[in-house]
Amino acid sequence: MGDPVVAVAVAIVFVSATIAMAASSQYSHHPLDPLTATEITAVRAAVLASPLVPARPLFFHYVGLDEPDKPDVLSYAYGAADSAATSSQMTLPRRAFVIARAGGQSHEFTVDIAADNASVLSHAVHRGPGFPMFTDEDQIAAMALPYTYPPFVESVRRRGLDVGEVGCGVLSRGWFGGEQPAYGGARVAKMKCVVVDYNATANIYARPVEGVVMVVDLDQMAIIEYRDRAVFTVPKAEGTDYRADKVGTPFTGPAASPGVVVQPEGRGLHVHGHLVNRHRLVSNSKYIYNQEEDQYQKRAYYTIA
Repeated sequence: MGDPVVAVAVAIVFVSATIAMAASSQYSHHPLDPLTATEITAVRAAVLASPLVPARPLFFHYVGLDEPDKPDVLSYAYGAADSAATSSQMTLPRRAFVIARAGGQSHEFTVDIAADNASVLSHAVHRGPGFPMFTDEDQIAAMALPYTYPPFVESVRRRGLDVGEVGCGVLSRGWFGGEQPAYGGARVAKMKCVVVDYNATANIYARPVEGVVMVVDLDQMAIIEYRDRAVFTVPKAEGTDYRADKVGTPFTGPAASPGVVVQPEGRGLHVHGHLVNRHRLVSNSKYIYNQEEDQYQKRAYYTIA
């Protein structure tokens, strides 16, 4: 059956990983392009070198482009039509936005990456509702906690299971408002545990370990609340698998005939780095450029996934 902790951890890392795509040699970089690996490295160094947050360890939860204000983008796009300057002579501020966690607080940084050396422009502590997204490290560390927590081991035994048969995942507790934040405002998550046996069924969430309430403080990486409300029978695996070779009739049968999609005039979509060219429209993160009319279209100021 394998180690359920390793199986779930590998799945998280696999889903969280990004696929690197090589940019076309004909593509010229645009100020709204995502951060490069070199820029991300420079941003990390600038934040860690900043005296604004001396607390350690410091964990990065988000590093991305700090997109310019719309008036700046429009000035960049239309400046050539309003003055003698060309858009290549104009510049947009290229900055990064960072969300980090240190000293039990959520920190927000703006970092200038246009210069040779990245530097922190601003810093603020986030004091509103919500916390940074879970990192892979958060989830993997939290998933390991229940297996050495005696009350949980006993709860699993009471249900006729071995702790090695169970896998636990990390879920957001949610935000419900209120004057007094729960758990003293700590960054917490709840744990959801299921029986993991892929030989019996791939639908592991159909076999939950119900009745157990478990809350983890992600900063302290410790279980801070545990309740076993009632012992419920764990559902059997029979009849829960959705894989084609397991479900049987009427869900199995002759394979469908293959279909063919034909484009007689060739591809209608071309990707050059982060630039998407569809027919006569070239789309980037914040504008659409009409090649036929050689101008930007203001009304198309939006983000393309």
